[in-house]
Amino acid sequence: MKKSKKDMIIHASIIGVILLILIVSIFKLAKWNLGSEDAGAVVTDEDFDTEPEDYVTAMSDELLASKQDDGVTDIVFLGDELLSKYSGEDGIPLLTQGMVADSKVYNIGFEGMHLSTSSSVWAEENSADSFSLYWVAKSIALGDYNLLNNYAESVNPDFKETVKLLEAIDFTTVDVLAISYGVHDYLDGRLITDVADPNNISAYTGSLKSSIEAIQEAYPHIRIIVMAPTFCLVEQNGQLVNCDVTNTGYGMLADYMVAGKSIAVELNVTYLDNYYGVKINAENYKDYLEENIYPNADGRKMIAERLAKVLNKSQTASEE
Repeated sequence: MKKSKKDMIIHASIIGVILLILIVSIFKLAKWNLGSEDAGAVVTDEDFDTEPEDYVTAMSDELLASKQDDGVTDIVFLGDELLSKYSGEDGIPLLTQGMVADSKVYNIGFEGMHLSTSSSVWAEENSADSFSLYWVAKSIALGDYNLLNNYAESVNPDFKETVKLLEAIDFTTVDVLAISYGVHDYLDGRLITDVADPNNISAYTGSLKSSIEAIQEAYPHIRIIVMAPTFCLVEQNGQLVNCDVTNTGYGMLADYMVAGKSIAVELNVTYLDNYYGVKINAENYKDYLEENIYPNADGRKMIAERLAKVLNKSQTASEE
């Protein structure tokens, strides 16, 4: 049957609409992958507003019974250069101290170190692993810092003073251990999870799990708070790309965040999602990041405020 002119116009219009939708979709996809011109290949989308994946728990009276109360909220920060590089008044530990009444902080940061280890077992050729989260946590749990002292000089001479400070801490009086590692595991493409071995310390979740379990066994009264890394940019092929869409080997930075939370929930410790909770993103990173990676003074203040809010709420609840 011969089509009328009217039918041909309708069909042409429908095809035109389909093509238009296809072109717009391709354009939006390209924009998503490439981002704004100003930020190289950074993804920018003002419509994204994700709620933080916080998981906040309280310590039971039974666990707190083993603590020696010195009348001070002792907070030990354990992490990388986000702590050691910014150890002054505008660093996260001292900012937190200023926001939490009757508190004292200890800044234990090892520059350039990962949360995971480079090998599932300690080896001389990987001596820098000594200052990863697991081996530091293990040293704390055992009260034995020989491993750290033996390799501080060769790995980084600045570590000697940090280890000395760590040794002087009486963990029987410590109230809070804040684990605050940055984005090195993500940037270096470290394994997120070993399904065959949940405690594999060369995997992000395995190291976190094994470290928390070691501290919980040795000092069950300590409230452990895991603090997720914040948004960052990654340099690839001479361009800056958004960690939201960049897989460095095992996933995007958000994958590490979600995996970290799963361990916190499993072990019933507090998890602060600074990835979504601290509003640093592809739209405003120039206002809040240094070197496209580290939160600046304003960014660190936001992190400290979130931690202080949780700690102050806990203090208020205990007083009631």
